[in-house]
Amino acid sequence: MARTLGALLLSVAIAACGGGNKGGNTTPTGGGKGSSSSDPASMNDTGDPNGPPGGGGGAAAGGGALGGGGAASGADNGEPGGPPPEAPVVFPNLDPDPQQAKVQVDQQLAIAKQALSQNPPDADGALRAAREALKIDASSLDAAAYVAFAYYHKKQYDTAELVLDELLKRPSAKQNANVYYVYGLVYEHTNRPEQAALAYKTSVDLNPNFTSALVNLGVFQLRNKQYGEAQTTFEKLTRQMNRTDAVTLTSLGSAYRGRSADYPPGSGDRSQFIMAAEAAYKRALSANPNYGPAYFNLGLLYLDADPFPSGGGSLDTLQRLNAAKSWLDQYKNMPGVDMKLYDERLKDVNKAIKREESRRKKASKTK
Repeated sequence: MARTLGALLLSVAIAACGGGNKGGNTTPTGGGKGSSSSDPASMNDTGDPNGPPGGGGGAAAGGGALGGGGAASGADNGEPGGPPPEAPVVFPNLDPDPQQAKVQVDQQLAIAKQALSQNPPDADGALRAAREALKIDASSLDAAAYVAFAYYHKKQYDTAELVLDELLKRPSAKQNANVYYVYGLVYEHTNRPEQAALAYKTSVDLNPNFTSALVNLGVFQLRNKQYGEAQTTFEKLTRQMNRTDAVTLTSLGSAYRGRSADYPPGSGDRSQFIMAAEAAYKRALSANPNYGPAYFNLGLLYLDADPFPSGGGSLDTLQRLNAAKSWLDQYKNMPGVDMKLYDERLKDVNKAIKREESRRKKASKTK
């Protein structure tokens, strides 16, 4: 049955065509804990191959002994030239050796992983490798998931979703984190954010250490202002899974910045989250000094956090606002800068600076 379904999945993957957004709603439902790959971008689990090869056997040459239950030759009755015994028919066992098949599937999935890790990803190379893996083991869920993953990278989202829908008809697929991770990618890029978030959460529920699924889930938590959940997600990534790249650290800082708003200005808890956010953003810049979003978020942090904790007290208002302007100006010089976003926030900073300067002038005249 697994071979039949796997072959059907492979034929769907090969025959399906076209990209674009699929009209139907195919949000999967989560399952219980199950086996999955240890890394989302890699997805390198293997399937369960079939049984061992067999050998034939032949009948030995007939002798002249009587008795036994076998056919005797004509020589037993003294007549020369009797017919030889007929050898039994033995059908060959064409199933591959399980260990050999596993090694071969692993090799093809490693090729697919390497192809997709290139910049830009080699989706066609990954697709060829995934299909070869399915030829070896048609029941491999991870090979089938890689077929969908390759179509996603080819921007053929409709085809990727068709492969996943067909795959999900197999009950075991509901226990595979890779399947839901690719669903999340497809939903995210076809403007279905709620379904994408659910797919990423299901993937993480099935495999709590699925790094890429955790990152994408955390991004959706930030977008939905679920700052407590985002803090938990990104702390796990940075502390337990040693993910200390600039992107992840900046996301952690934004989770802390969001949490600070849960407390009143000047409170100890608010100050702790502000300082934690600043430290996370600066760690991000240590990891990658050219990562613009870290500069931008530092500018927002200094703009919004009033008062800004510093050395047991708080920064002077003009110092804080000028620091915000400085971080934004550094963002302007980074690769990938969004000038419209920069202009909007710089306008906010300049207005705040003018208000504070005007307030101080009025205060000095009243003295």
